[in-house]
This record gives sequence, C-alpha cells and structure tokens, in this order.
Amino acid sequence: MLKELVALLCLGVVLQGRAGHVVINEVMYHPPDDHDELQFVELLNPTTSPVDLSGWKLSGGVKFTFPPKTVLAPGAFLVVTRDSAAFQRTHGGTTVPFGIFTERLSHKGAKLELVDSSGQTVEKLHYHDGKSWPQGADGYGSSLERICVDAPADDPRNWAASHSPAGTRAGGSPGEVNSVASAKPLPVVQKVTWEKFTKPDQPLEIVAEASGTEAIENVILEYRTIRAARQTAAATLEMHKTAGDNGSNHYSATIPGQVSGTLIRFTVQARDKNGATRVEPAAAEPRPAFTAYAVEKVERAGIPQLIVLNPEPLRGGGNNKFGPARKEAKGRGKSAILYIPPQGEIQLLDFVQVRRRAGGLKIHFLRDQPLADMTAVNVIFEGPPRWVLSEHLSYELYRKAGMKIENSGHVRLTVDNRALGYYLLVEQPNKHFLARSGRDESGNLYKVLWFGNGIVSQHEKKTNPETGHADIVSLIETLRSKTGAAQWAYINEQFDVDAFANYYAVNMCVENWDGFFNNHFVYHDLKPGGKWDILPWDEDKTWGEYDGGPQDYSWYDMPLTFGSGSDRARRGVGWFGGGGFDGYWRPPGFHSGALLSNPQFRQKFEARLRELCMTVFTPEKFGPVVQELQQRLRPEVELKARLTGQNPSSALKQFDGDMASFHRQLANRRKYILANLK
Repeated sequence: MLKELVALLCLGVVLQGRAGHVVINEVMYHPPDDHDELQFVELLNPTTSPVDLSGWKLSGGVKFTFPPKTVLAPGAFLVVTRDSAAFQRTHGGTTVPFGIFTERLSHKGAKLELVDSSGQTVEKLHYHDGKSWPQGADGYGSSLERICVDAPADDPRNWAASHSPAGTRAGGSPGEVNSVASAKPLPVVQKVTWEKFTKPDQPLEIVAEASGTEAIENVILEYRTIRAARQTAAATLEMHKTAGDNGSNHYSATIPGQVSGTLIRFTVQARDKNGATRVEPAAAEPRPAFTAYAVEKVERAGIPQLIVLNPEPLRGGGNNKFGPARKEAKGRGKSAILYIPPQGEIQLLDFVQVRRRAGGLKIHFLRDQPLADMTAVNVIFEGPPRWVLSEHLSYELYRKAGMKIENSGHVRLTVDNRALGYYLLVEQPNKHFLARSGRDESGNLYKVLWFGNGIVSQHEKKTNPETGHADIVSLIETLRSKTGAAQWAYINEQFDVDAFANYYAVNMCVENWDGFFNNHFVYHDLKPGGKWDILPWDEDKTWGEYDGGPQDYSWYDMPLTFGSGSDRARRGVGWFGGGGFDGYWRPPGFHSGALLSNPQFRQKFEARLRELCMTVFTPEKFGPVVQELQQRLRPEVELKARLTGQNPSSALKQFDGDMASFHRQLANRRKYILANLK
C-alpha cells in the first residue's frame, strides 16, 4: 500500500471524476543485447478509485486478456512480460509480473491498445524508433517511460527514456513510479540550430525554440569542451528571448570561441513558471548533448582520416588474441569521431564507444549515425606491416568473387591529437551489417573460435543470445550423421552451397590455413526456407604466410584437400601440442570437414576454384588491385615511419618487398592450383 500512496503523492493526481481511467505507463520494447525475454508493458491506475480490469485486453503489439476479478487499486501498477523468471532475475522480486504475453514487441515500432470489457478503447500508444521518440529506449538499456499521466499517450514528447542503470543491465522502473514522472506536462525544446563545424576563436551561436502549456520562465544553455583527452567543467549561459510566435519562443546564446581541435558539447534546459523542467537532449539518451567542432581547415588525404577525441585517456589494454573476447559493452560511449574521406561528406559522430583491443581500437557507433554505413569497426595495426596489407587483399578477393562481406580499407588514424599513421579498418559483423548486406538481421550469427571444447563453446553467438545454440548443434550433428546422397540432400537443404563453395575457393587461393577450422562467421537465416551462409574473418596470415613459414613467403603448395575430412598433417604436427606449433595444418572444421569431403559439394567447390583461377585470381585481373594498393599506401608508409621514429627508406623497402611477394603469390599459387585440380 505504501508504494501506491507514494505513486499518488508523486503524480499529484486528484482524478476522482475519471474513475476507470487506466494508462499505459511504461514499455520495455527493446532490451539491451536483444534480450527480448525482458520485454514488458506496465499499466498504472492514477486515480483515487479501484478499477475492475476483468475482461479488459491489451491488443496490437501484444495480446493479453485480464481474467475475472482483476482489480487495479488506486495508484497501483500492473506488469505483463514475456518471461516472468527472466524479469524477476533482472528487476528483483519486489515486483511480480501479473501475466505473460507470447508475442515479441517490435524493435522498430508497434501499436498498443488498452480496451475495456465493453470493447471501448481506453488508450492507444503507437511507439516507434524514429527520432521523434526517445532513442534511449531503443536497445540502449532504458525503457520507454510516460512523463505525465494526464498528457496524451501518442505524443512522443510525453515519453522519455528511463534513467539508465549502470553497465548493460536492462533498466526501467516496473512496478514503481517512473524515473521521469511529472505531475504536469514538461516544456518542449525543439529546433535547436548551430554550426556543426565552427572556425577557431569564433563565437558559436545556439538558437532554440521553447514552449509549453505554461509560460516559460527561463532557458539555460550548459556546455563543456573537450581537447586532447581533457574535459572542462560545465559552464552555463542564459539564453535570451529573441522572438515569439504561435506559442513558441525563440532563444539565443553564444558560446565563446575555442581553439582548433576542440569538441563542444551542450544542452538546452527550459523551465516553466511552475518549475517543470526539460533538458534537451535528455541525460538517458544515446547522445545526451549536441555537438560542434572547432577546426581551422580540413585537410584531405589520399586515404580516409579517422580522428578520435576522448574526454579522458583510454585505459586498459587489448584482449589477448589467443583467448576469449571481452564481452562487448553496448550503448552510448564517451568519445567522438571525425571522419574525413578523400572526397565527399565529412562526418562528426559523437558519443561513440572507443576501447582498446589487440593492436588497435574497437569502435561502436550509434545505430542512427553510422560511419560510412558501418556501426562497428576494428582499427588495427597488429604484428608486422604485411598483415594490414594481406588482410585487406584477402577481403578484396572475396569481394571480387561476389561475396557480400565486411567492408575493409585503410585510414590515417589520430587519437587525441597524436598522429599514428595508417591503420587497417575492418567492419565488425553485426545486425546492421546483416541488414546492409541484404541478410535478415533477425537471423543467428555465430563466430567460429579455435578455443573451447565442443560445438557450443566454439561457436560464439553474436545475435539472439536468448535462443541458445540449438540450430548450430542440430546442423553439425545431423551433417556428421549422414553420408552419401542423404548428406548431399541435407547440404542442399540447409546450406547456401554457392556461398560456402565460393568461400572455401577463395580460402584456397590465398592459402588461408586458419579459415577452414576457425576465424570465420556462420549465419543462419531463420525465415522459412532460410539457409546457412558464411563470412570471412581475421585474414592477416594469408598470401603465403603461416606460423613458422618461409621468410620470403614462398609457400605456394597448401594441398587442395586442406580443410576436408580426408586431410592429414604434413611436415610435423602443426597444431597446438604434440610436435609443436611449427606448421600450417589444422584439423577439419565443423563445416568444412563434411562439406569438402562430400563428392557432390567437392565438385561444386573445385569448379568454383577453377573458375576463380581463370577469371579473378589472375595476374591480369587481380594484379592491378595489388598495384593500386601499393600506389595508394606508399605515401602513408613513409608518413607512418616518420611519425613512429623509423627510417622511411627502410620502411618503404620492406613495403615494396611485401607487395612484390603478393604478386609472386598470385602467380605461383594459381599455377599450383590449376596443376592439381582434377
């Protein structure tokens, strides 16, 4: 009863004349990490009278009928969810869900209707993930909370993202007063305008509109500046009224000029005469501030430039490459990125996640502000310089072979005013990538690992974590249990045969000895008739290189049986243990072992391998790709040498030698393949 009284006092409601008025008060439609078992819908009775919900229904995005004798007390909350046990593990045992719905609330938007026992619609809510609605509730940890129970449910301005919990735990306030609750509608701040790129030492004018059901008392601008991993304390300016029309008031303030390379973040706060206050953007939003950048002149380069700005120094080292990856932290970050392509639009992307990883950085962008249509990238320079060349060339061959794979390229990296020279950029496969590449983002994506023991532990699930590994376990166990014509029929039914044959054929061309057993992704389209697909990953030790291989990369004879169930170790063990780690051999992979041993699939694979060696993997066709990369990166190699204290002449000599080895590999590996194809 205490909770109900607190709710009434907080909301300040005196609604005796509206007995029976129940509101949709909170919706968790997109939990963090896509844990949709945590979805819920909360109702609130904000009146001073109990409401009989017997026979009432929730319809639209979810369907739930309230059983007889369901009475919602004054000020009380009622929650229905997808999974009661998961809900209570996350939110604690004080709020017990009233019921379960089986539907999945759409992450993109859905209608919710509350209908009484006579069939009359009590309330409608049509949320969606567009910019007019709070973005913090769209997978960033917050729920969608109603601000004022007496304001319309379908007004996006009457909803806000709940105050975010620490870490990646799902937030919200189910069964409690909303963290954003207000007895009165809040003022509205809109049409905030400013110059995104401002000249150094030039004042930055901010203009905004503020309005509300009550008169606006004041509008305050708060700002901070960031430069070289240092952030200033917040400063405030009063915004002065400049005009007013149609109930909206125009306000203006000017931030003092800043030195070049300074990031400026600011918010606008409007307060009405009753003390109701709104801050735009809200603190729980993925971008809790507007952003500008002071720069004298943008200099273009031959490759894209990636300038990273951090409010504080990056801490911690990268993951051990030969061990489990650290769990990704989802949501907004603290850093900003300036992306300057050789030509075209410059992007300023704020509140991105930047963390150290082995050999470089991993960067996550907010979904509605991707970097060149990518929401996650790895920026790396790990190991010898040859690796950032061979990896990109491998991806280029996959693309030339027609595979829809991750983006890759090279960027000139600067972190907190420290120029680091050229790095390799590789897109991280995720749901955004799946959608961009024409795949269904609701499918299952797995990363195949070399460590672990068994199917589950060696397939790291990247999407839909709550549904488990049943599909990949069933696929591999069934594939192993079948032989001959039955196995081929199963392969045709379950696999995109052309995609797998193409992937293994390119692997053979570049001698990707690590890419049959591990270091790739598999994807399962879950739609009826959907099949398994495959994506490359971690292509650094390719084009004639393996652990313990010849220093001149003159290895051209990886056998064409490699990766199949019939392949056996050569020249020592070449695996972790026994005779030592001094060779290229790997056991057959979970998928490659059966596929490459199946006669019908092998026929497809060998035909595609021959075709590549006649059309794409040739000195005439792919040689110019190698040459163009050499021309594009040669100035960057010299620049990086100067930046890192190396001898530019020595760096260029090594670079030219590496590029020559790619040409040799292209010619000699192709000869070996054609000579050994049946």
